[in-house]
Amino acid sequence: MNNMPKVSIVIPVYNGSKYLAGTVHSVLDQEFEDWEMLIIDDGSTDNTKEIAFDLQNKESRITVYLKEKSGVSDTRNYGMQLAGGEFIVFLDADDIVGKDFLKSRLDALTQNENTAVCGSMVACIDEYGKVLEEHITMQAPQNDMVEEILFYKDNVTTIPSNLMFRKDVLTNNNIQFDRRLSSSADRMLLCKVGLVSACIPLQCVNVFYRIHPESMYNALDKKKQIFKDNELFVHLLLKERIVPKRLMNEFLKRNYYMLCGAAVKSGYYLRALLYGLKYEWVRIIH
Repeated sequence: MNNMPKVSIVIPVYNGSKYLAGTVHSVLDQEFEDWEMLIIDDGSTDNTKEIAFDLQNKESRITVYLKEKSGVSDTRNYGMQLAGGEFIVFLDADDIVGKDFLKSRLDALTQNENTAVCGSMVACIDEYGKVLEEHITMQAPQNDMVEEILFYKDNVTTIPSNLMFRKDVLTNNNIQFDRRLSSSADRMLLCKVGLVSACIPLQCVNVFYRIHPESMYNALDKKKQIFKDNELFVHLLLKERIVPKRLMNEFLKRNYYMLCGAAVKSGYYLRALLYGLKYEWVRIIH
């Protein structure tokens, strides 16, 4: 008899004591109940561990793991190794999901057996859980996931919390979060998934991305960090031959142009000159 859960929910957390319980309770309220939750503490220095173990003591489907700090990508990969479900969700420890979050994704993937990933529209909330009306509701990738991500299509989000994956598609294709990347790690993972599967985009909002002073959203204001991460992202895409040939010319033009501008804003003027020359070279020869 198979006693494994249908869905594994991996929650990496580092110093997330303020929001972790709220995120977990939004899962406890789900209409679909055949799940396990893996809370993985990535070396927190606040009272996150105490909160996590208290949640575990109250709910048998929750298991807490402790590890030394190694970053969110490595922590998600660790959770993927531990997960026993047929489907897997990587939920951030400060986001909130609606009651039909799991059921809506599972129903769609069950009805589309050749598709590996499903997401919905995403709304933004503030640190108090209030929906931020001034932020545009974002959509999961849909028609051509790789192209939409590579070309930063308007309103398309790659937030991992939004997505449910078939675990065997990730493991059989050796797809993990790239530990070398920070804010681009989710885009890299989805580009790799997009080479083997489309994404089902649900036309509903049942995941809420929290924007607060400590969130990755605000960390993206660090221009030099963003530039270096995007530069490495582009380098790895080319090195690992992830960009389809049909998109290569447009990819190079757009990304060299983007890196040139980002380098100027970050104060890396020689690198800006380099990417400016690369952009002109691609534009001229093609």
